[in-house]
Amino acid sequence: MIRKSIPHIFTLLNLFCGCVAIYLTFSHFFQSALVVVMLGVFFDFFDGFFARLLKVESDLGVQLDSLADMVTSGFVPGAVMYQLFIVSGARNIDYAFQINESSFVFTIAPLALIGFIIPLGAAFRLAKFNLISDKVPYFRGLPTPANALFIGALPLLINHPLMVNLKDYLLTPVGLTVVVVLSVYLMNTHWKMISLKGFDKSSLQEIIFLFVLLMIAVLMFLLLGLASFVGIIITYVILSLLKNVFRI
Repeated sequence: MIRKSIPHIFTLLNLFCGCVAIYLTFSHFFQSALVVVMLGVFFDFFDGFFARLLKVESDLGVQLDSLADMVTSGFVPGAVMYQLFIVSGARNIDYAFQINESSFVFTIAPLALIGFIIPLGAAFRLAKFNLISDKVPYFRGLPTPANALFIGALPLLINHPLMVNLKDYLLTPVGLTVVVVLSVYLMNTHWKMISLKGFDKSSLQEIIFLFVLLMIAVLMFLLLGLASFVGIIITYVILSLLKNVFRI
C-alpha cells in the first residue's frame, strides 16, 4: 500500500507547489514563484520515475498527474501572464452589481484575461496526452512544465539589467499577446520535441544536440541566472525544430 502511494505523494507535492506559486504570483513575488514552480517540476519528474521504478503505474496516477500539472504548469503561467499584462498597463475596470439590497463590485482587467488562454491551451494538451496510449521516444509539442518555466522566467528576464532594451518591446499588450499565442501553439503542435528518454547514446547527432543544449544552458545561466530559462526553452524549441526539419 505504501509503495503504491509514493508516486501519488510526489504528485500531490507538485500540486502543493502550484498552489503556493499562485499565491506568490498574485503577490508579485515572481522569482519566488519560479523557484516553487521549479520544485514542482522536480516532483513531477519523480512521480513518474518512482511509478515506473516501483512498477505501480496506474490510471489514477495518470489522471492525478495531469490535474497537478494543470495547476503548476497550466494555471501558474496564466497567472504570471495576467500580472505582466497589468504591469504593461492593462487597466482594471470595476463592474458593479446589485442583487436585491446587496451591492457587489467586481474588479478585473479585461485585456489581461488574454493571459488565461495559456491554461486553456495547457488543459487541451494534457487531455490529449492522457489519450495517447503508444509510448514514443520524444515529446509531442512543448511539455507544459517547460512552458511554465519559460513563462515564469519572463518577469525576471524583463527586469534583468542586461535586457533593458527588450522591456520596451516585450512588456506591451501586443508583445505579451504574441507570447501567449506562441505558447499555446507550441504546447499543442505535433512537432517532435527532444526528450531525454529517447536519447540514443550511439548517435553522434543526438550527442551533439544534447551537448549544444547543455552548453548554451550553462552559459545562459551564468549570464542571466534564473531568467535564463527563457533563452534555454527557446534554444530547446529551435534545436527540436532543426531535428524535425532535417529528420535527425
